[in-house]
Amino acid sequence: MSSAESAAPAPLENRITDFSSRFSPVLVKELRQGMRTNLFVIAFILLQTFMMLCLIAGIADPGSRDADGFFWFFIIATLLVVQPLRGFAALSSEYQMNTMDLIQLTRLNGWRITLGKWTALNAQGLLFLTGVLPYLVIRYYLGNVNFVSDLLALGAIGLGSGLMTAITIGSSVFKNIVLRGLLLATLFFFAASISSVLTFTVFGTRGRGFQPEMAALFALIATYGIIFFLSFGASRISPLSENLATRKRVIAIAFVLIAQLFHFAGASEEVFVVTCIILGLALIDALTEPLPIFSRVLAPFRERPLGNLAALFLSPGWISGLAFFAISAGLLFGSLLLGNSGVSGPDFSNTGDVVLFLSMCNVILFPLLIIHLFFSGHGSHHFTFGVYIFIQGGLFVLTLMIVAIGNALSEHEDLIYLCTPLPSVLIYAENEAGADTLLHLGIAIVTTLLCVAFPLLRQRKKVREFYATLKFTPLKNASPAEGN
Repeated sequence: MSSAESAAPAPLENRITDFSSRFSPVLVKELRQGMRTNLFVIAFILLQTFMMLCLIAGIADPGSRDADGFFWFFIIATLLVVQPLRGFAALSSEYQMNTMDLIQLTRLNGWRITLGKWTALNAQGLLFLTGVLPYLVIRYYLGNVNFVSDLLALGAIGLGSGLMTAITIGSSVFKNIVLRGLLLATLFFFAASISSVLTFTVFGTRGRGFQPEMAALFALIATYGIIFFLSFGASRISPLSENLATRKRVIAIAFVLIAQLFHFAGASEEVFVVTCIILGLALIDALTEPLPIFSRVLAPFRERPLGNLAALFLSPGWISGLAFFAISAGLLFGSLLLGNSGVSGPDFSNTGDVVLFLSMCNVILFPLLIIHLFFSGHGSHHFTFGVYIFIQGGLFVLTLMIVAIGNALSEHEDLIYLCTPLPSVLIYAENEAGADTLLHLGIAIVTTLLCVAFPLLRQRKKVREFYATLKFTPLKNASPAEGN
């Protein structure tokens, strides 16, 4: 072999080794495109510039709280606001450019598409995190800082950035700009909440030291939020014959059970809040699902022992979502009992506490009654999350108006609350006016029964079709729903 032949360049396919073929095509596509965008480059350069300015300010005035505050402010703004905003059009842009159908022609399902987009954005977020690490080391040598605490804070901010990115990717599936704008406002609220949580748990300010149980709970709820919102977006771009509901509900139950272990660490109040968030998100998603009455979806339940029973709680659709509501209410009740064992807490022999518990559950369930009262046709064939959010917003405004009227007419306050038996109004009445009579209890029970019974009666034809498909055992024969 001549020297010229040995010096010949390798074929092009052998020289391109930047990404392995094992990576998801969506991940490779998003990484290549994302790192070339002006927003990523400008944000990275600005972050490095501000880090150097903060470092210079720290050298000029060692131990300055202002310099320390600006240092973390720019990191939080970049990772919790700027970086997640890049995922706000992650899925909707595929529809606008008519490329979603092309992506779905591959073997990628909805979960792998959303996961690939999230992984690509967070891989770019890792570049921001690694770019900040040298400044943490320099701050340590300058003194007056705790390197371990700063490192934990940076990791927590990175986890929060992953949660914010998952929220924007999950909400990017909506084409309605108003709904996406509301979710954008929710993003900023979550960013502020995460900053507050980090202030109390990781930074240890205001006289409170590092709390490992709170940091672990934050990691738990952030991990669940990432899985939930990615699954939320995946279920909206997947065909109805693809069952993602079972996995979402089982994961929610598993995370709730894990959270109960923190009762033994003395964090009962925080565990209750985490339990409410997990179950609330899972229930809203379950109650706004359409009814995919396909044999392909229900067949896996029929083939397993106790599968028909599991399908009543875990199969897709709002019908099983009502049964999942009963399980969630039981888990919430058990969390209250476990958290308050041996200490003073809710006494369920007290009428007021029962009214409060039922009203808290009915706040999630009540919009389903309105959906099937006014949007019955839409509620059986389409996701109703947008309608659900609109109804919840209207109920919130109505509650504020009723509370204002009750405060203005304080002599008739109790009568006004009884005439408007909304769950949110009953919660306020129990907390402020002591709604602990048997009449209030009766209203809470009747409201619960109406929220469960009315949708089932209004959609009784769909309910019968659901149970008929579920009990259909000979799989080799064609089912009426098989052709859907």
